[in-house]
Amino acid sequence: MSQQKMGTHYVREVVAMFRDAAADCPVPPVREKLVALADELEPLAAKLYFKTQKGTSDMEKIVADMGDLKAALAGCADEAAAMALCEPIFTKLEKIVHHVKTMKVRMT
Repeated sequence: MSQQKMGTHYVREVVAMFRDAAADCPVPPVREKLVALADELEPLAAKLYFKTQKGTSDMEKIVADMGDLKAALAGCADEAAAMALCEPIFTKLEKIVHHVKTMKVRMT
């Protein structure tokens, strides 16, 4: 079996990062958003990979962009700083989730 990570592995890694970061997040609205997005992403892992076609590189880039989210959130002094840190990640993932939920599969 190949040891190469696939897009679904990266999605599951993002979900684990979100849950881990939420556990220690001092800002309730950000913590709730992390958990909600993780709950939404988890069942869609296979579809996220399927829809992006080049899902592995897309998900790899998202994981790299996130870096150490937990440590970054711990360093945020207030809610505005935490939201500023997370908003680009949330926006990107929410677009992808919306795209996957509304996708139409063509059978050719």
